[in-house]
Amino acid sequence: MLRKVLLLGLIVLGLAGCATSTRYDSYTYQRFPPKDEFYAVNVYPESQALGAGNPYYVIGKVSIEGFASNGVNPGSLANQAKVIARKRGADAVINAKTEVFHYYGDALLRFKGELIVYASAATK
Repeated sequence: MLRKVLLLGLIVLGLAGCATSTRYDSYTYQRFPPKDEFYAVNVYPESQALGAGNPYYVIGKVSIEGFASNGVNPGSLANQAKVIARKRGADAVINAKTEVFHYYGDALLRFKGELIVYASAATK
């Protein structure tokens, strides 16, 4: 009995530390200085094209996922994407979307988007 309780406790601790998983794939070797924590990173969905008045460079792709049972929701995933964007020096996230996959009564949410730097910032 004690063994089962300890095993269950270890599993719960392991899951609590892994609420989400993130992946960032860089498209360039160029590095940009990180933005401060108050920099407003915009998230644009796939359906919203940016105007030609703001030329930009795509610097990488971000993917974040987690289970709804761990408190993950589309808003929390988008907020995590903004944090990653700030750390990578990005100005915005484009082509953003959240997919939902159902697994045995739980939902896996996956956020995907591309990080961009506006052309004027990249040439400084």
